[in-house]
Amino acid sequence: MLKSRMLQKLLLFDIDGTLLLAEGVGKIALEEAFEAIFGISGCWKDLDPHGRTDAAIFDEIALREIGRLLSADEFDTLMRRYELLFGKYINQAVRFRLMPGVIPLLEHLSAREDIFLALATGNFEGAGRMKLARGGIERYFRAGGFGMDSRERRKILMAGIAHSEKVAGRKFERSRTFVIGDTEYDIAAANAAGLRSIAVLTNGRSREHFSQNRPDHILKDLTDIPAFLACLK
Repeated sequence: MLKSRMLQKLLLFDIDGTLLLAEGVGKIALEEAFEAIFGISGCWKDLDPHGRTDAAIFDEIALREIGRLLSADEFDTLMRRYELLFGKYINQAVRFRLMPGVIPLLEHLSAREDIFLALATGNFEGAGRMKLARGGIERYFRAGGFGMDSRERRKILMAGIAHSEKVAGRKFERSRTFVIGDTEYDIAAANAAGLRSIAVLTNGRSREHFSQNRPDHILKDLTDIPAFLACLK
């Protein structure tokens, strides 16, 4: 039993572009929430959300639209309104989709005693779990690090590890902790935290996007379960 506990691997999955795509739901919900609170419409403009945390997106929009960062109370009010609207629109999103191979892979991994599944995402927890629920995959993830834990992705990973260790009741070796993500920001954070990494080319990224950060492994997508398992050896 002790040997099994020591050998267990922790897998920290990003959400957007790695597990699923919500196709603009965040933009719709945030624009409506921002207009309701600050009276400014179309706040999103040409913002690129790839690899960004929800908190960092709030910061950028606030600086651009009202010339300052939000107070703690304003931030909390905007987040609550945003997540309320997100819950409304996520179930109406006709272009929502899971990424290829996600359910078969999660089914396989969740059945293994030597693997613990968790999240490491820039999403606020409420919005992130709504996405997972819409895709029918929330039940696979009992722990994680989220956008409210930090604006810095490395610290989100560390929060995910700490929460996973609390839920699992055991420690996870850094050499057996894997970050699975679709952007170079996920991989850079994994490197900074001393963790292993698997990049997936599922959201418009190519191998060249990862040339600087050098993930341990690169997969086309999550459809090849043997190939994914080989990355964990």
